Amino acid sequence: MKSRAVAIVRQGDAVLLIHRRKDGAEYHTLPGGGVEEGETPEQACVRELAEETGLSADVASHLLTLDNAGRTEHYFVMGPATGTPRLGGPESERDRAGNRYRLVWVPLTEVASAGVKPAAIVPHLVELPAT
Repeated sequence: MKSRAVAIVRQGDAVLLIHRRKDGAEYHTLPGGGVEEGETPEQACVRELAEETGLSADVASHLLTLDNAGRTEHYFVMGPATGTPRLGGPESERDRAGNRYRLVWVPLTEVASAGVKPAAIVPHLVELPAT
């Protein structure tokens, strides 16, 4: 199974999440995707952020690596992002009734109650220093 690179983008005191509505369930996740052959997790993170959100940003720091259901996930805090958030990539192609993707800015104070998956990332997001 490919490892996954995940982008944490801040704007003020909010973090960019993808609000998902799938098969009647609602939750949030961070933008990211699979690390391709020949790519570093950092390169994959920058690419996936651009593909899924239309934003450009460089990796500022590595936050953590965790195992999520047998897949290694690399979480990176991104530097200042440029561009206007817009859903793109495979997510925009799969976006339809019963399988929704919406980019949302969620205040850090609300992350703990936002149903973020995987839940193991929530304490790390909540502890991000305010900007």
